[in-house]
Amino acid sequence: MKPFVRFRPVFFLLAAVCALLFTPSLSARWWIFHRRPNLTKRVNALLQASGVRRGRLGVEVVRLPGGKVLFARDSEHLFQPASNMKLFTTACALEKLGPDFIYRTTVESADPPDAQGRVGDLYLVGRGDPDLSNRVLPYHLRTERRGPADAAFRQLAAEVAAKGVKVVTGNLIADDDYFIDEPYAPDWAVDDMPWGYGAPVTALAFEDNELLLHIQPAQSAGELASIQITPLPHYYTVSNEVMTAAAKTPEDIQLDRAPGAYELNVWGRIPAGSKGDDETVAIQNPPEVIGRIFRRDLEADGVKFLGHIAVQNITQIEAASGTAPPSKPHTIILAEHDSPPLKEDITMTLKVSQNLHAEMLLRTLAHQLTGVGSRSKGLAILRRYVAGFGVTPHEVYFVDGSGLSRAVLVSPAAIAKLLVHMAQSPDARIFENALPVAGVDGTLADRFKGTPAQGRIHGKTGSLEHVNSLSGYMDLPKGKKLAFSIIVNDNPLHWRQGEQLIDQVALAIFKAYSR
Repeated sequence: MKPFVRFRPVFFLLAAVCALLFTPSLSARWWIFHRRPNLTKRVNALLQASGVRRGRLGVEVVRLPGGKVLFARDSEHLFQPASNMKLFTTACALEKLGPDFIYRTTVESADPPDAQGRVGDLYLVGRGDPDLSNRVLPYHLRTERRGPADAAFRQLAAEVAAKGVKVVTGNLIADDDYFIDEPYAPDWAVDDMPWGYGAPVTALAFEDNELLLHIQPAQSAGELASIQITPLPHYYTVSNEVMTAAAKTPEDIQLDRAPGAYELNVWGRIPAGSKGDDETVAIQNPPEVIGRIFRRDLEADGVKFLGHIAVQNITQIEAASGTAPPSKPHTIILAEHDSPPLKEDITMTLKVSQNLHAEMLLRTLAHQLTGVGSRSKGLAILRRYVAGFGVTPHEVYFVDGSGLSRAVLVSPAAIAKLLVHMAQSPDARIFENALPVAGVDGTLADRFKGTPAQGRIHGKTGSLEHVNSLSGYMDLPKGKKLAFSIIVNDNPLHWRQGEQLIDQVALAIFKAYSR
């Protein structure tokens, strides 16, 4: 009996270890911490190999459901999130406005048409509809349409004519005062403004407030390339200095437009034999453009105009001081256009990372919940929203709704909290399905192809100069599910190399917790 007594402590120690390993909750915990050192080594090795040693990487990985943190690296630190900011804006809109929220654009007048079909001023009233472009959602650049680009305005014009309007004796007013007139957020770079991704924010919007610039090489090297602008070919005067280079020469297209100017300067090179290059350029004054389009469509339906086109808005000073002019009594609705449900636009906003739609959504939230469609009111709503699931003021610094501002700061831990909250929301399936899918669609269509994560990551991408991010959900084998956030700041890499680093870190996480 003595030998047994001598080894009894060892026996009980082994039994305790076995119990730990085979108790479901505790074995899972051992599984987590067993892999954490290996994952840390892998992430450190990726940083060393990529040349981002002097940059900053923040990561948080949590288990779903429940949100238990499995892995964290500087996840409480603040980072520029780039377009990961759109996760907060769209999630808040889904829950506060509802997935079936509809935008209404109307044509109104103070009085119905008289016996001769005359009305005074005619108002085209915008209320933040971002999809008055007749495109099939989601889309990106060249895309399928249901018909002409101005189909919504043609429909409105036809309804106005059908109500008996024959003459507009006053002005056609593009009513843009649903949003405060603040077309750009603070800290948007001045060189963002000429491009489509930096388009001005307005309540009346058309074609994402951008035009498509298609650059086509000439037949021979040394000749000027051709440039076409659609769908408004004569909106800008183009100074074209893009030369056709030898085949397989790296493409390099540069573009510039002075603030307020209607001349585009385009220069650089494009290789002979290429399919051409598509860029987007911002529309200078979207409501005024929309007024011109709508007047043309009304005239095509036989409506005559005696007045001019005017834009009505409320400045920030007027809104702050309460000196905005009283609303005009345009209470007779002559025509209206309803948008697709909000969930469709959120899918587009996240799939292709559309900045303007996120900014319009922020201001729509503000107007719907406070009566004032301003950026500051929208940001206050976002801050209260995230506080509801435990995000503290120290974890976020919101400046815009899209993440284009370089002043936005967010911690990976705050993004992880948002993802956990949305995984438990009644809108969870809508939100997750709106995210790009690895190797399948959206901004992840060409990433993770041929890897174990293809089709198993739903994630929002983000990219600014020296910034890359990816946050979302991982569907692991055997039914396990994670939420994650990865952000790299201050990296000296080309944006494509930054994406590759992010993807390698995501794959390391996927593999570490798939076993």
